[in-house]
Amino acid sequence: MSIVYRRVDELPPELRQRWAAARVWAAHQAPYLATAVLALDPVVVQADPGEPAPDLRGFPADLAWHVYLDPAELHAAEPPVIGFWLLHQVTHLLRQHADRYPGPPGQLDSPALAAQTPQQRQWNVACDCEIDDDLQAGELTLPPEAIVPEMFALPDGWTAEQYWDALPGAGHRDNVAGADREAADWVPAERGPAERGPVDCGTGADGQPRPWNCGRPGLTQVGQRLLGRDVARRIREHQRRRGDVPAGWQRWADDVLEPVVNWRRQLAAAVRRGVADVAGRVDFTYRRPSRRAAALPDVVLPSLRQPLPQVAMVLDTSGSMSDAMLAQALGEVGGVLRSLGLGRRNLRIICCDAHAYEHQRVLDARDVRLLGGGGTDMGAGLAAAVGLRPRPDLVVVLTDGHTPWPSRAPDGMRVVVGLMDQAGSVPDWATRVLIDTGEVASR
Repeated sequence: MSIVYRRVDELPPELRQRWAAARVWAAHQAPYLATAVLALDPVVVQADPGEPAPDLRGFPADLAWHVYLDPAELHAAEPPVIGFWLLHQVTHLLRQHADRYPGPPGQLDSPALAAQTPQQRQWNVACDCEIDDDLQAGELTLPPEAIVPEMFALPDGWTAEQYWDALPGAGHRDNVAGADREAADWVPAERGPAERGPVDCGTGADGQPRPWNCGRPGLTQVGQRLLGRDVARRIREHQRRRGDVPAGWQRWADDVLEPVVNWRRQLAAAVRRGVADVAGRVDFTYRRPSRRAAALPDVVLPSLRQPLPQVAMVLDTSGSMSDAMLAQALGEVGGVLRSLGLGRRNLRIICCDAHAYEHQRVLDARDVRLLGGGGTDMGAGLAAAVGLRPRPDLVVVLTDGHTPWPSRAPDGMRVVVGLMDQAGSVPDWATRVLIDTGEVASR
């Protein structure tokens, strides 16, 4: 296919005005997506005379944030319809549907296929189901080509991966003939234009090359990340002021601004920092002579000593702790024992509900006796740790956080709190590590 690329300012005034009106309309309907819509770089696509024009009904985009315009489609569609597709395309890009494509990977520099494969078409429809149920803002109405979950008797709010598995023909993904046979079911006749098939949303939806891609530089990876964070902040601000942001966008913004971290690595790092801080300290002792004593026979010189860290763990064993949380707490005891090395013999375990129980010394997490089951007061556990002799240098508290805390940190002790319930609280003076117990609960 031979294609000529043109700039928007080369279009007739009527089409330029229609394009500008569509962008303004989209930004007005979903102001939290306005910066993303304005970041799209329009490329006008025109096929050579005598050659079929590419199907650009959905104003598809590529991974560099170019959006492709067909002058004929731009003339035929009203600004609200064009505005809908612009919001639709930036959603593909912001939610990184191309990276999530479950079909066989492709190379952007490989020859583009003339039409979508069955796998690409099914993924495009699955992504559209994820997107369009969230595009319900202001006066925005769905055009006839739009795909929504109710067409397939599926619920709103699923991810594209869930729709991919539930769509008709999902069991035929590896069978091209079977997928083609079921493809008609992906666009119900009462909503979809059967004569033209589903809309192709382009490389931005699945990462696969398209014949109309221009290959020009566009928005960089760093620019895309910064744009995504800016949109996420705007979503939160709009939700705080107006309260009408769809749930799918709220979840996306939370994932961008508060990404899931590897809590195991984070907890281990917090413990290692505390241990290293203690192990790096040195002190003087007269219990053994200094190696420099021979140089000054008339003076008694102390020797340097480097103490092994003293570590205490306070385990929340109150009634609010689930079995999964207690199992996870025991697992973290084992992790702390491994991280202490020779210092593991100095680890002491304190079970605590409304009051603290006698401390335990263990070399294996399986030897811990879980005592308690009543109310919750981690302040009692910290007080018990302070009373230990020798006094701990580091205290690790594993709790759901539904407890009162002391107003100030124990003197001379570093405190790390492994929080097992996001709704729980952690004092400002402690190091907070959010622990995910979902993987244990699912076993």
